[in-house]
Amino acid sequence: MAYDYGSYEVTEAEIVEMAERWDPQPFHIDPVAAAETPFGGLVACSAHLFAISCMLASKVPPERKTKAVSALGFDAMRLHAPARPGDVLSSRSEIVEARVSNSKPHLGIIRSRSELANQRGEAVFSVEAAALIERRDHAS
Repeated sequence: MAYDYGSYEVTEAEIVEMAERWDPQPFHIDPVAAAETPFGGLVACSAHLFAISCMLASKVPPERKTKAVSALGFDAMRLHAPARPGDVLSSRSEIVEARVSNSKPHLGIIRSRSELANQRGEAVFSVEAAALIERRDHAS
């Protein structure tokens, strides 16, 4: 089952602010220099896209919220296309596996795949994640 988590508009100011601190490459922080790169302009850094993905995933409707215990890891992180100022990114996530923890049966482990797509429906970023969560159906 897949879920849509809303959208987020990426601004030039935010791209620059995020990258100046965490990934100060010319194609992230300098519009003039970025125009001379293969990107042809400013693009969001991967840390920024990951943060947007996490923020949008947190907007789960109340009836679907789970109690997260811990992230277990992130795999298969991919940058499919550049995210640029003015792009409106939408988030979609799908649970690909769910199981009871072998060592702690009151907890469960889920694996999900999340994707950000731009306003043209083009994939921009994707990641697979594993998380430890409290089980809803476990009798206390």
